[in-house]
Amino acid sequence: MADYLFSIRRDGTAQLDSYEGKDSQIVIPDHYEGKPVTVIADNAFSWLSGIQSVVIPETVVTLGEAAFSWCESLVTVSIPQTVKTIGEWCFIGCSSLKSVSVPPLVRKINYSTFQSCSSLSTVYLPDSLHLIGPEAFAECRSLRFITLPKNLAELGENAFASCDALTSINIPSHLQKIGSGAFSGCVALSSITVVPDHPVFMSDDNVLINRKDKRLIFYPFEKHDHDYIVPDTVAVIDEEAFANRVHLESVTFPDSVHVIEQKAFYGCKNLKSVYIPDSVTRISPNAFHGCSGLQEVRLPETLTSIEYSVFYACASLASIRLPDSVRFISSCAFSGCSSLQSLRLPESLVEIGESAFEGCRSLEEITLPPSLKTLGPHIFGSCSMLETVTFNSGVKTIPAMMFSRCESLNCVNLPDSLEEIGSEAFVNCENLISLVIPERVSFIEPDAFSECRHLMLFVYPDSYGKEYAEERDILYSEI
Repeated sequence: MADYLFSIRRDGTAQLDSYEGKDSQIVIPDHYEGKPVTVIADNAFSWLSGIQSVVIPETVVTLGEAAFSWCESLVTVSIPQTVKTIGEWCFIGCSSLKSVSVPPLVRKINYSTFQSCSSLSTVYLPDSLHLIGPEAFAECRSLRFITLPKNLAELGENAFASCDALTSINIPSHLQKIGSGAFSGCVALSSITVVPDHPVFMSDDNVLINRKDKRLIFYPFEKHDHDYIVPDTVAVIDEEAFANRVHLESVTFPDSVHVIEQKAFYGCKNLKSVYIPDSVTRISPNAFHGCSGLQEVRLPETLTSIEYSVFYACASLASIRLPDSVRFISSCAFSGCSSLQSLRLPESLVEIGESAFEGCRSLEEITLPPSLKTLGPHIFGSCSMLETVTFNSGVKTIPAMMFSRCESLNCVNLPDSLEEIGSEAFVNCENLISLVIPERVSFIEPDAFSECRHLMLFVYPDSYGKEYAEERDILYSEI
């Protein structure tokens, strides 16, 4: 017992605090100083990579948080029927663990309890279980089959995410809630069985739908249809519902759809066309991120915001019509859309976020509407074919790196309202030959025009622009 450290709890029972031995086969003592061992403490065996098997005595009722976390050589563990609580992260990272039987007194599998148990292939869950928490079995890459118990009421977010060997799942009658991304990355999941007359869920040709909330939750990776028409009972496309489905080429939404959640079509690299009806009021961040084959998108006329990275790296998107209702273009919204050649910014637009059009290498001309009030840094960075930029009055600041590495830029019409030019705003704009500095400009960062080797500034007499040009030894001419 010298290798074990214990403490006495307030209830008079013993707690195993840690193990300092070197044995690979562990049989935990059931008593310490005549007191029954009822608790394995938080982190008691954490990171002990030499342990291969553990037998837990029947006196134990609680396994603490991360109690056996990252025991990478642990192959077998015997959890007695007396255990009522298994703490968060209890077996996370036990990459050699092959099977586990959860005792019948356990009501909840906590957060990340068995996450990254990559060899886990057999799991028994008792009918007493009511909750499987977020990421509970995430990255259990050898798990091919599991039966969800009949009394299970809730499945947490990403509960089985990246279980890429999982082929089938059942939805029991008491299950009322499935968190977002519960089956994210389950590339082999092709069979979803829902009990008949389930009050919440249905399987439409193995497409999982929450009919109560009208949410399409999961579209199987193994479904090889090129075209998909979303059922008219669906109002929400759930997070990652279609992510990385490489067979999809087109999706049609009915007027019943109101929301497309984040990453809904992330990485659908062969998706070519999407028609989004006017009923859709929100397209969430990263919804079409990485859809590199996307050529045609129809956006709803009532859309007010293009969210973060919605069309990031949609490399085949040559043109897109932004509705007149759009007021905000968020950061990275079109970043990496390298084929985007033409774009009209709506007159309603008031804000463009950071790197919104970064890397749009085919974009040649842009006009910024007078409604614009806020510009983020690096908006047109690395737009190597951009030649002409026209500002309308209203903009007061050219933010940092707004046109950095725009190698073809040669015509910029700055607004009379301009007051400030930020750091590296025009860095490496090698073909920018001339630029008129408006009279109101009162500050220009020292490196605003770095590597603009052929630039001449046109400045007003006694203006800050003239003073700046003289101090930086930049060619200038008075207007």
